[in-house]
Amino acid sequence: MTKQDIPQNSSIDRRTVLGLLSGGLAALAGCSGGLFDSSDRGDGSAGPPEKQSDYIEETSIEIVENGRQLALEVAVTNEIEPSSVSIITESGREFSSDYFSPGETRTRLSLTEGEDSYEPLPRGQHTLYLRGDDVETELPLELGTTFEFEEVIPGTEYPDFVDGSLAMVVRNVGQRTDAASQTLLDGETRSDRFVPVEPGESAAVKFDFLLKDGPGICARADEAGEIADINHHLAVNFLWSDTVTVSHTIKYNNTDGCKKSLVGEPEEVITTPTKTETET
Repeated sequence: MTKQDIPQNSSIDRRTVLGLLSGGLAALAGCSGGLFDSSDRGDGSAGPPEKQSDYIEETSIEIVENGRQLALEVAVTNEIEPSSVSIITESGREFSSDYFSPGETRTRLSLTEGEDSYEPLPRGQHTLYLRGDDVETELPLELGTTFEFEEVIPGTEYPDFVDGSLAMVVRNVGQRTDAASQTLLDGETRSDRFVPVEPGESAAVKFDFLLKDGPGICARADEAGEIADINHHLAVNFLWSDTVTVSHTIKYNNTDGCKKSLVGEPEEVITTPTKTETET
């Protein structure tokens, strides 16, 4: 994709751009002068905004305040005088915006909204809208990427993990940063925490206490004190990418304090991709 820096005297004005965002994406497919490559549907094939514009030096996703709020940090080149930057959703709604103070070249845009819910920016092909002296730039902003499952290992291999935890290791094989947001055990939430994963990097996402020894499921052992091995579904949800799910068997040894251990090899489970904001 070619860089899409639009000077302020461009014949494509603001209303036209938002109209294209909300209703005309399909018409842009295959057009070298279009704002979007509509073949890019979150599979990591398109790069971040800094690869689309000479005006933007860097973008990164940051965890802020209480660990449940996220921000997109945007750094622009000092060759321009930026005035404001906004995120416009795929449906044409302004999600967040901020102004640059004189001399500033870096700012943060919220990627979550709601005082208590901290709902993330919806999935979809959004826009980063940068304005400044003699500059007006509309750039594709899609935060989804592609994750691959690597392995499931006991959390004892990670010093900062609590005793008895289990770790699923995933790798970001796309070109955008995303964050693990939730773990689920057999469809039920196990934990909620953000774990950002940069392109080309791997991260261990933990399931707290899943392998912790002690009572619980072993209380349902039969009269002989035996309990069958159980195959569990372990899932990691991401903010803007498809869920990674594996099945793995856990052995429950009721003869020695209900010790739990992994047996066999994990098997990845194929799930239905999540739809974007405007897909039906």
